[in-house]
Amino acid sequence: MNEIKVSVAQLIPKLGDKQSNLERIQEAIVKAKNEQAQLVAFPELFLTGYSVGENVNTLAETIDGPYMTKVRNLCKDHEIYLVISFPEDGQDGNYYISSALIDSQGEVLGVYRKVHLFDSEKNYFQPGSRFEVIDTPLGSIGMMICFDVEFPEIARALKLMRADFIVIVNANMHPYELHHHLFSRCRAMENEIPVIICNRLGKEGELDFCGDSMVIDATGEILLSLKDKEQVQTVTLPIKQELDPKMSYTANRRNDMYGILAE
Repeated sequence: MNEIKVSVAQLIPKLGDKQSNLERIQEAIVKAKNEQAQLVAFPELFLTGYSVGENVNTLAETIDGPYMTKVRNLCKDHEIYLVISFPEDGQDGNYYISSALIDSQGEVLGVYRKVHLFDSEKNYFQPGSRFEVIDTPLGSIGMMICFDVEFPEIARALKLMRADFIVIVNANMHPYELHHHLFSRCRAMENEIPVIICNRLGKEGELDFCGDSMVIDATGEILLSLKDKEQVQTVTLPIKQELDPKMSYTANRRNDMYGILAE
């Protein structure tokens, strides 16, 4: 597949209200499907809202939990792929900030647990311990969550794991909007890989989320930019595109020089 149609759902979830958020997910899926999208991405922890730490024991679910099952049924009903983020009950005594890739038959193809936890997230969640590249008919999809984008190693690892594109679910807030705007473009350019980054808007307590969701091609060109408006938009994203052969960053790496990165 040389290109896909992807929808980005830059929306405001209602904190702690899964039913309300499920209704927003359904509305976004319907709009995306009407625009012939094959994949729709939502922001970080969209199922519950972001600031769930103190209530994570009651709001977290497994991939077979009641609301995750409803989300999966929506994917099946509308025959669309979806990346949804939720507080995951790991069934190991820990909770994780996770994103699930669900296919058009409602099957969970993979779950990524956020590796780089930000600030107070460490008080409630455990970090994940592996990177995820998930093979699908749409291409091999690398998964990242929010703060992950600020660490170049993870995007490079996903590229080396043969990801065709990267989906980043986000809950980035002011005053860090420039960080993710620049870093997501850099991750695309330095790895010659398309990037989909879906952020949210709205406020939770002192947090003011900044939007700026984007779809970026493998050269760093912004194909879709949602700025600071709540909306669901669709764009065609090239998966296989001609690149400057003089760059070839992956081929031109010097593995023998990078030992310090693992120290």
